[in-house]
Amino acid sequence: MFRRTNRGNAIIPLMFAMVFVSLGTATAQQRFSAYGGMGVVYYRADGLSNYLNYAAPGSIVPNSFTSAIRFFIGGDYAVTHNWAIGIDYGYITKSVSGSNSIGSQQINMSYSLPSLAIRRIFMEKGYSIRLGGEFGYHFGSVSTSSPYSSQTQDYSAAGAGVKLNGSVDTQLDKRLYVRIAVEGDAEFIGDLKAKDGTKLAYLDYNSNAFVPVNMDLLGVGVSFGLVYYF
Repeated sequence: MFRRTNRGNAIIPLMFAMVFVSLGTATAQQRFSAYGGMGVVYYRADGLSNYLNYAAPGSIVPNSFTSAIRFFIGGDYAVTHNWAIGIDYGYITKSVSGSNSIGSQQINMSYSLPSLAIRRIFMEKGYSIRLGGEFGYHFGSVSTSSPYSSQTQDYSAAGAGVKLNGSVDTQLDKRLYVRIAVEGDAEFIGDLKAKDGTKLAYLDYNSNAFVPVNMDLLGVGVSFGLVYYF
């Protein structure tokens, strides 16, 4: 009985040793990269489009795709030779204005998109291809100024969002690469509210009822940036 127990105990350190050797081998392949850049996203956000058409006539066609600027920074950590995990932060911003018989309306809107990322890596000499996705808890905001009030009103919303993307990194020198990427976004951020809980809404002339404004979004885009491999 004692001999069997000793043999069993001897196996446990051996298993730990095998795990540490495996981790050491993987660590030798690990590589960190940091990146940043900007791009253009073409998006459809029906809630915002309808509100903008109501509040600032002529600023946007309802229920259509329109463009906005996207900025991004992030970093990847290659846990194996073929897979990387990372953190990405994207920021989408757009300002529109319109006018009616009463005066002008200015609206600034933005999306703040912190995300966790997982990517499949295809490394070749001189370039790298990365395919993957991102997900996170995202935030949206709208700031409005109107002829009815001298004060700016702020509204915000939060909810889940996902993004699929693919990128090609082309080598400029030993560690610096230029990145070209394409991406698709889906944001489920929900209704905009003021600090006191009041929802931002617009009047639907068809139903003659006020409709809450949400920041749900579907979009596709292209971006350009620089990547530094450590």
